[in-house]
Amino acid sequence: MSDFFVTLVPERIFIPQAEQAAMERRMVAWMQENGWIEKEKSDCTLDGDGGWRFTPAGSRHIADEDYSTLLTYGFCVKTYEGKGVFTNLEGGLEEALCPACGENIEEDFYDMVGDWAMAEGSPPLTCPCCGAASDIREYRLDPPWGFSQIGFEFWNIGDIDPEFTAEFASVLGEPVRVVWAHL
Repeated sequence: MSDFFVTLVPERIFIPQAEQAAMERRMVAWMQENGWIEKEKSDCTLDGDGGWRFTPAGSRHIADEDYSTLLTYGFCVKTYEGKGVFTNLEGGLEEALCPACGENIEEDFYDMVGDWAMAEGSPPLTCPCCGAASDIREYRLDPPWGFSQIGFEFWNIGDIDPEFTAEFASVLGEPVRVVWAHL
C-alpha cells in the first residue's frame, strides 16, 4: 500500500502568517484536548517538520478505518508564504469546468494555475472557451484542489468522516475544501 492523505484546506486564499500560526495552535490543541492526536511531534507524516500521530480514539472519531500499523499515520500542518495549491498529486485532473460556460478546460487549467501562482494578488482566471473571468476557487475541479496558504493534512486516515470535517471547519472558523492526495 502506498501513502495517501486528506488535506482540509480553508477556502480563504490569503491568510497572514500570524493567523496561520494561531490556526495551527488552535487546531492542534483542540485535537489533543479531545485525545485524537498524541502530545509530542514525531515522524508520523512525510512532512519534513513531522506531525502528531493519531490515537485509537482519533482513528475512530476522524475516519472509518484504522491504519495505525503504518509508520506514516498522523496529522500535520502545511503552510506557504506565497500562494498555496493543494492537489491530488499523482492523479491529475479529470475535469476543470468553467463556472460560466461549464466547458471542461482541464488541459488549459494547469497553465492557468501556473500563471495565477506567479501573478500579484489573486487575479481571476479567464476561460479559454467563453472568455469569462472567474475566481480560481469557482472552477469545478474533479478531483478537488484547494487554494490557500495553509492546509491541515491527515495521513493514511482512510475516508475522513464528513461530520468530523464539518466539526473541524467549525472550530477552525473557516469553510474548508477536502482534497485527497495519493503518493
